Amino acid sequence: MLIAAHALEVLLLLAVPYLLARRLAGRWELPRGVFGVGLLTFIFAEIGRMLFARATSFAFTEQWIPLPSEDALPVVSAALAGFAAALTGEGVRVYAYRRYLPDHRTSRAGVLHGLGHGGAQAMLSGALVLFMAGLAILGKGKNFEEMQAMGFEGRTAIRVGMKVYAWWEGSPLSAVLAGLNGLWLVALHVGLSVAVARAMRGAKLWLLAAALLHGLAVFALTWAADALPGEGAEAGLHAG
Repeated sequence: MLIAAHALEVLLLLAVPYLLARRLAGRWELPRGVFGVGLLTFIFAEIGRMLFARATSFAFTEQWIPLPSEDALPVVSAALAGFAAALTGEGVRVYAYRRYLPDHRTSRAGVLHGLGHGGAQAMLSGALVLFMAGLAILGKGKNFEEMQAMGFEGRTAIRVGMKVYAWWEGSPLSAVLAGLNGLWLVALHVGLSVAVARAMRGAKLWLLAAALLHGLAVFALTWAADALPGEGAEAGLHAG
């Protein structure tokens, strides 16, 4: 049952965004390249977020920014994550529409672009799940010496063994919810790309709305990971 649930999770994450984009592109007579630009948008947005994280970490280390108290740390971390997501996500979307999609700023093109942006994130998650599933199947029941024989050494063998054990102890419901969470994030990015597409046609308030929505969504999800542990809370926030 667990393997079947993870297979469904991988199918949802890897196939649904692309198949939906392919169908809509044909129905709306739009180039599939809009979906491809969305994939690239995700990559460059992630690079921007990593650079922002490194810069923020350096600023804290050099005490240019005072370190928050232990109680305030989850809120500050979530706020920084939300700000970084809005800054890089919407910034790269605007650049993509100006540079690569000057003739595709409609809401329908926004849907395809969002499926590419969110789909890239979902596909990456699906690939990681697939890799972990293979590792868990190969490492099931292996002891420390057997893990070393597989090529893992020292602490790495212990960490991998613990991950394999945790994988097999996971619930099928958790796997299915993880797949649905990925699709709900795709839906979020579809909405954000549509809003930015409208902003590029002159309605600038849509860009502000997209940035606020993106920032608040990432803030809520990041904060909830610490404050509201549990599958139900996480799934509810993703669905919301």
